[in-house]
Amino acid sequence: MTDDALVQVRDLEKHYYEDDTVLDKLLRKEPTAVRAVDGVSFDVHEGETLGIVGESGCGKSTTAETLMRLREPTAGSVVFDGEGVFELSGDALQRFRRRAQVMFQDPFSSLDPRMTAGEIIREPLEIHEVDTPEARRERAKSLLEEVGLSADQVDRYPHEFSGGQRQRIGFARALALEPEFIVLDEPVSALDVSVQAQVLNLLADMQEQRDLTYLFIAHDLSVVRHICDRVAVMYLGEIVEVGPVAEIFEDPQHPYTQALLESVPRADTAERERDVKTLRGDVPSPRDPPSGCSFRTRCPKVIEPADLDLPQAVYREIADVRTQIERDELDLGFLWQQAGDPDREDAAAFARAMHAEFLPAELPDRDEELLTTAFETLAAGDREEAAALLRDRYESVCETVNPQLPDGDHPAACHLKGQPAEVEAAVEEWERE
Repeated sequence: MTDDALVQVRDLEKHYYEDDTVLDKLLRKEPTAVRAVDGVSFDVHEGETLGIVGESGCGKSTTAETLMRLREPTAGSVVFDGEGVFELSGDALQRFRRRAQVMFQDPFSSLDPRMTAGEIIREPLEIHEVDTPEARRERAKSLLEEVGLSADQVDRYPHEFSGGQRQRIGFARALALEPEFIVLDEPVSALDVSVQAQVLNLLADMQEQRDLTYLFIAHDLSVVRHICDRVAVMYLGEIVEVGPVAEIFEDPQHPYTQALLESVPRADTAERERDVKTLRGDVPSPRDPPSGCSFRTRCPKVIEPADLDLPQAVYREIADVRTQIERDELDLGFLWQQAGDPDREDAAAFARAMHAEFLPAELPDRDEELLTTAFETLAAGDREEAAALLRDRYESVCETVNPQLPDGDHPAACHLKGQPAEVEAAVEEWERE
């Protein structure tokens, strides 16, 4: 990240809170934070298109809406052309609104059905008191033609247009004030493939003609590869990798980026028998994100303690059992039934049932003994002690230290890659302990 960017985002957070009503406060309930955006930093340089990609619900749109002041931030800063966006008010905020615009995702809900195409495009001009009414109408006609529609359609209503045409009207509205920066929030995801290509070509042409800067949000990686210069990959409210689009697609650094690219369908018939390795498990809830690395619960490359010698798959099975014990998610009644001891007296039988249900048949002797002790401790009713026994042996640095994006042209927030000095120091301290 550099200081000459048009848009600089630093440590941006947007949290929503549950159990935070007046009644909850009277009952002394602690608010629960939903961490939609959790410490995001990136730059957007003048004239470029920065893509933000990730699974649905990872915080892409919330990031864009917050940096545009459509939502108020929880923490962090956004600097636009040298000015702090979150400190703007009055005329200064009005000027920012003229210079930065948004094109929304859904062409059916983002246009007012009671307004004509001309009125929709003219509305920003009227709010900012630009030109006369006659000049605004002519401006609306001119913009319709620029985006590939006809000036004769200026008095038609949104329901008279197709989805692709509506998205063109939304783009014309975003262009009305001649902005420098436009957020494109999944602008083609609701369109047919053939129409997507037309709209993408329009966006590229307008960027070249008007020297626009785009923040392009998408989950379709083929679209991102077509239009973006750089890509930021988001997972669970955090950016885990940033880099030039060619490097991201040809040499992804973060395991999550690698998994995203692996899941893209291939057109090559030679790969029709390809075995696609899908991510394990579900995306964690932003209400209770994992400690340390947010991707560790699904990552195929979790770092084991130095004195372990287990295959990754076996280590992950043990880690899953640990998590369920720590979170008290096991159905102990079912496990006692599997042990054939509904009276819950034979701890050794319970331990064998745990092994049969969750773990491989064979383990090294030290691990076999430790797991048996932990499971028998759980059978005796001491869940916390069982969890502590497993934690002491199997805890990973991925659980305890949150990786950060280092400086550079293609950084990744992963302990397997280079990390900032303070993160490396935390890793070394964990290893000593």
